[in-house]
Amino acid sequence: MAGCLKASVFICLVTFLVTCTLVATKEFGVVNTVPSAEFEGFIGSPSTLTAVYFYKRQLQRLKNFLQAFNSTASFMKLYQVQFGRVNCDIDPVATYCDKPDVDQSVFIFRNDHVAAKLALDTMYDKDSIASNIFQVMLSSEVPVLQSWIDLSHQEQRYMGDKDIIFSWQKAIGTYEHRVFMEFAFAYGSTYKFAFATNKKVAEDAELRDAKMVKEPALWVLHCSEEEKTAKTCRQTRFRLPIVLSDVLAFLRSLKTPYYVDMPLNQELTPYESMKLDLVYVVTDNSNEHEAREMADKLGKALRGQAGVILLNIDVVSEATLESLATDTERLKEVPVVVAQINGQDNLHFMHHFNEGPLVEDLEVLISEHRQTAAERKRVTQENEEEFDVPEEEIQDDVVAEAVYRSRYAQLDLTYAPALTDKTFPATLKEKPLVVVVFYLSWDPRSAAFLGSCSEASLALKDDTSNSSPLARVACDDWPDVCQLNNVSSYPVTKVFRDGQYLKDYTGMLDTTALVNFVKLLQLPAPVELKSVEEVTNFREDLLSAGATNTAVLGLMGQDDQAEVETFTSAARELQGDFLLGLVKDKALAQEVGAMYGSSVPGVVVVKKDDKYQPFKPFSGKIFHKPSLVKFIRLASLPIFPELTPKNFPSFFIQDKPFVILFGGRGEELESIGQIAATEELPVIFCQMNVFSPTSLGAELLQHYVPDAGLPALVMVKHKTGGVFEYPYPDDLSKEKVTGWVRGCENGDILANNELQEEKWGPMMPGYDFLAFIDAEGDSAKQKTEAHHHHKVEHDESEGYEPEEDEVPEEEEVPTEGSRLSKPDVKVHKHNEL
Repeated sequence: MAGCLKASVFICLVTFLVTCTLVATKEFGVVNTVPSAEFEGFIGSPSTLTAVYFYKRQLQRLKNFLQAFNSTASFMKLYQVQFGRVNCDIDPVATYCDKPDVDQSVFIFRNDHVAAKLALDTMYDKDSIASNIFQVMLSSEVPVLQSWIDLSHQEQRYMGDKDIIFSWQKAIGTYEHRVFMEFAFAYGSTYKFAFATNKKVAEDAELRDAKMVKEPALWVLHCSEEEKTAKTCRQTRFRLPIVLSDVLAFLRSLKTPYYVDMPLNQELTPYESMKLDLVYVVTDNSNEHEAREMADKLGKALRGQAGVILLNIDVVSEATLESLATDTERLKEVPVVVAQINGQDNLHFMHHFNEGPLVEDLEVLISEHRQTAAERKRVTQENEEEFDVPEEEIQDDVVAEAVYRSRYAQLDLTYAPALTDKTFPATLKEKPLVVVVFYLSWDPRSAAFLGSCSEASLALKDDTSNSSPLARVACDDWPDVCQLNNVSSYPVTKVFRDGQYLKDYTGMLDTTALVNFVKLLQLPAPVELKSVEEVTNFREDLLSAGATNTAVLGLMGQDDQAEVETFTSAARELQGDFLLGLVKDKALAQEVGAMYGSSVPGVVVVKKDDKYQPFKPFSGKIFHKPSLVKFIRLASLPIFPELTPKNFPSFFIQDKPFVILFGGRGEELESIGQIAATEELPVIFCQMNVFSPTSLGAELLQHYVPDAGLPALVMVKHKTGGVFEYPYPDDLSKEKVTGWVRGCENGDILANNELQEEKWGPMMPGYDFLAFIDAEGDSAKQKTEAHHHHKVEHDESEGYEPEEDEVPEEEEVPTEGSRLSKPDVKVHKHNEL
């Protein structure tokens, strides 16, 4: 009964918190100042806990704490916690006020005794104060687990009796910890609550996705439904951020039935009133028994994530079917499982009727949409909080926005030192290899890349020399250094070897790519290989080191001098991107070439992680360097890649249609991979994962073909905007897929959808700064032309002819100064006074 009362009070509180701001100090009153004469009675009152702060000095840093302390007192009354303040300057309680550091802590009393002293530096806001007080209050009820063994003991103790709600928290004192403890207070009689601050506890216990989560996470262990003799409990992971309203909705959903039958009169199911996503198990009378078993299994697996509804098409009316989908015929292809995301009309048809794949597909689909919705909600809230301005005033440059949000982050650039006009040439002389980042300190992209440079410099640090090859030059401080090095865009990274410029870095502006580039620069290019063993070690050992997935082997004979020179020149150009090895013995080259089907002289690109095309020999003229370089770059790309934002430009630049397999598994991946490996079709085959929360696959498929099931094969023609859905998802044979691709290419098959052309322009005419610049340039040009025309006419009328040795009014004078050289200086001649 007490538990029900707690939960009722808590639900009322949550409803209030969700609809309005939690704190309004003036409305709820302030913390009581406790007279010394009443102090003993105050801390001995029947409240669960009493929190007291002993105030001594008026310090500026206490202002925020006292406001947060006051605010926390307002809502903690509902949890039977009272707050008080003792003024040690005016009315001291000698037992405490005489202690020199008493004002550095908040004292928590229980039944006249000090239950805890909470240091002031851990009580920095309302959440941290409430979180710490809840921790003291529930310390005996909510254990802090130290290892997976502790969690296993909890499972065994409550097996067949009570479900466990377990959470990984980054620390005590966070908002997420406070929310978790509030639910532990309200629902402690219904569930067993426990948490750990060490993520390894969740990982070692093999909790679902524990190794993937980066933010505080929550799991439900369904021990109550297990037999007493079971060893582990079935798990459900709460897939949203730990927010009060979302966790409450999740816990409520745990009390719903595993599945319900579709109401005959179109009444709402309990799931819809709770705004859950819905999963329909569609059947007819002949398949009903099998469908009910599936609905029961899905209901258990998706508990807390979605509501499962059994829909018998032989029982419900045609009007009910039409209310769900416009294509009722597809619903009648029973048995079938269909998902409907809350708030959306679209139905997602699953291509399986097997519990394992179905659960995984459904969980990912639901999770993807929930995370997207949560992210939109978070961004909206942040924009409302931080940018209480019209939409057109909000920063729409995502890089600039990200840099702004991380503006207080401290970068460790110790091993990427800033260079000046003096230290730049000195550094080039001192180090055999220097990789210099030229940037502008105020530029968002430069600031973003400096974060990667910081991390890369730490990864590349040599413990012996206590330095790294990285350095940097701020072009707004040293424009002459940047001008001398032909820097015209920012940021740009240039490589110098033995004091001489070698090449620009053209890879991704991220830590891993930069580190791998520098590591490969430190290797010879090419490496001469003199035995089969050296070839094998070169390929396997270096590829396993992780700097690159691609090795390039030049296979030449002693007499192939022209080919050797061409390959060596190409290797120098490609250094930093690939491992490059060269065989110059004909017999060895032929032996290695036989392993890869290559002639001699020849070149082979070997790819570590390309299952469908592990190597590719070059069939062109080796002595033509541009063709060789182009081949190596294209052949290094996987033949059937997983499409990501990072590798998209490499494929998009080829100007071919994309054929994307969404949500493929096993045989489906194998079938499309084999078709791609033949390279018979002028398209780029690729795949996208819709099951990973870090992938854009599910969102992109929804954009391309909103009603598509899984797996889905989609062709996208970026040139024309046409989107084509493969109509035979259950038949991915080479004959069918090839015929479909050719039909899409030659126009026999019409597009299912069209990509809308989006233009990123100014939100208002007054923000079209490029147009202003163009207009100003045109105006200046017209004025110059008019002035020139007038001057020519005047000169002709006066018969003016300039003398050969006459100095013009503006003269460029190159000078040497305190830096390497000064930028161009305009000297205006004038008469001395």
